[in-house]
This record gives sequence, C-alpha cells and structure tokens, in this order.
Amino acid sequence: MEEVQHKENLKKWIEGKIPHVGKLIKINKFKTGQSNPTYKLKFEKGLLVLRSQPYGKLLRGAHRIDREFTVMSKLVNTKIPVPKMINYCEDTKVIGRQFYIMDFVDGIQELDPYLNKIPKNKKKKLYYNKLNILINLGNINLKKIKLNNFGKPKNYLERQLILWTNQYKTSETKKINSMEFLIENLLKNLPDIFDKLPLILSHGDFRIDNMILDKKSKNRVVALLDWELSTLGPPFIDLSYWCLMLRFNRNWPIKGLGNLIETELLDQFPSEKNLFEQYSNALGHDVHKHWNYLLAFNCFRFASILQGITKRVLVGNNAGNNAEEVGKLAEPVSRMGELFLKKYI
Repeated sequence: MEEVQHKENLKKWIEGKIPHVGKLIKINKFKTGQSNPTYKLKFEKGLLVLRSQPYGKLLRGAHRIDREFTVMSKLVNTKIPVPKMINYCEDTKVIGRQFYIMDFVDGIQELDPYLNKIPKNKKKKLYYNKLNILINLGNINLKKIKLNNFGKPKNYLERQLILWTNQYKTSETKKINSMEFLIENLLKNLPDIFDKLPLILSHGDFRIDNMILDKKSKNRVVALLDWELSTLGPPFIDLSYWCLMLRFNRNWPIKGLGNLIETELLDQFPSEKNLFEQYSNALGHDVHKHWNYLLAFNCFRFASILQGITKRVLVGNNAGNNAEEVGKLAEPVSRMGELFLKKYI
C-alpha cells in the first residue's frame, strides 16, 4: 500500500488539530477512486479517513476537495447520509497538497451495480433507498443549510458544456469523432426547460462506487461520498447520470447492468422507467421528452472526465489502480452519447 508522503509532518499536524485520536499507527490507501487519493488512518483510539488532491500539476478548477468538505459539513444533520467532517488543511507544506480529515464509516463497498455482495431480496430496496436520497436532495431547503450560494443561479447546462469542453480539450490525447459531434451539437440543441426548473443540490457523481452500504440491513446507504463535482443545478441531472451508468456494459471496467435492467432482472432491480416516474412525481416535474438529451449530456461530461484520467495516467498522477483501462472508456461512452443525441434531435 502506498503511504502518504511527509508522514512526520502529518503526525505533527494531527497532534495539533485532533489530539484526542492518539498516535497515528498506520496509513493505508484505498484502492478505489480515480481522482483524489483517499487513505484510511489507524490511530490508537480509532479510525479516520484522509482525502487529498493528487500530486502534480492540476487542471484549473479540478480536484475541488474544498467543495466536498463544505457541502458534507452542511449536510451532516440532513436526511442525506454523509460522514462527519473533522478538519480541512489548506497548507500544502504538510503533505504536499491540500487534504481533509473525516470520520471513517464502516460498511460494504460495492463497485458493481449488480450488487454481488447484497442478497437478491435486498437489491431492489437498496435501489429505492438510493432513489430516496436523490429525492431528498431535491427537497432540501438550501437557504436553511446555507448552500443557496453554492452554485451560480442560471444556465447550468450551458456552463457545464463549456466547462467540460475546455477540460476535454486540455486533456485530449487523440481525436474522438463522437466527442466532436457532441461538442458541436449539445450546445446547439440545448433545451430551455432546465433553466425554468428550481435549483437543487446536485451530487455530480451519483453511482455505487461512491456509496458505503449498511452492513446489517444491506439495503440502505450509510454514506454518500465524493462530492467533488457537487453544485446547484436543475433536477434530473443526478438521476440521468445514475441511469446512464446502469446502461454501461457488464464487461466494462466501470460496470453497468447493460440491458439486464429492462429484461430478466426486474425482480431484483427497478426499471429505468420506474425510477424516472417516481422521481418525477416526487419533485413535480416532467422532462421525459428531453431524457435522451440528458443521457447524451452525461455521456459527454463523463467522457471528458475519463479523458482526464487518461491524461493523468500519461503524466503519472492518477489515483486509481485500473486507471488506464477506465480512461479507455472515453471513446465508447462518447459513442453512446452520440446515439442518444441523434435520437433527440
């Protein structure tokens, strides 16, 4: 296991900021995650987690772990399951990069939406629990928890398209025709309905990798992690992203359910149609005719993220053990997006 550099500096910082945990005994890096390295810290009196930016030169606006710390700090007493935030360190002299410390949440970590570690009779209930988290996110009083200024008030999709086009071009290693099609046509065919919907808090990376599941019940999420991409936006962004992930192939390094969710597995998982209808009814909005646009948008956005992983592999500062294989998904994901957008336009 890789250990955090500047271990002695970290020990001194912890002694000054959170002395009640006792002596730092061991540091282990979690294997999962492609962006920000995350470590389990074992102390004399328990466990904590350290999450940091990666080493090396970072893309402008990327690896905003300060946003993660802010949003989870505000959500700690809401219906959204998040770990307790302990302390944030802006001083890069301590371990060479910014980081924060949070509570360790013990539970089941699952990377496959097929949920191999979960009994068959628990899977559907877990999916509905995840859906309820999204519905609760949509119903949060942002002003009450002081997150009403967490994002800009207008033009979410337009700003996201410009942002991720720039991020993609900065990380581009070869020409991908499907990405060029999406860059040219997503902005051109942007529906105006999403600017008319109320702003809600969007997680930005709502998938099974970023969740800790309850060990006892095995049918609920006890911690939703990785809020780096969180912001304010219209409803349906997280839902469409999650549903897109479920459409991924079973044999991809980021696994989906493929077409299984609409065929032989409806006894174990809710259909995409059912997830959409329940979310739409709960929040009181219907964007069904724009669903393929949202799927195309999320393909474009995620392919841009995947291209960033490929670039970080080349420069040697990526966090994930399977980063090279994951980065190669940029092309097939963008091809999915092209098909969705062609259906829409």
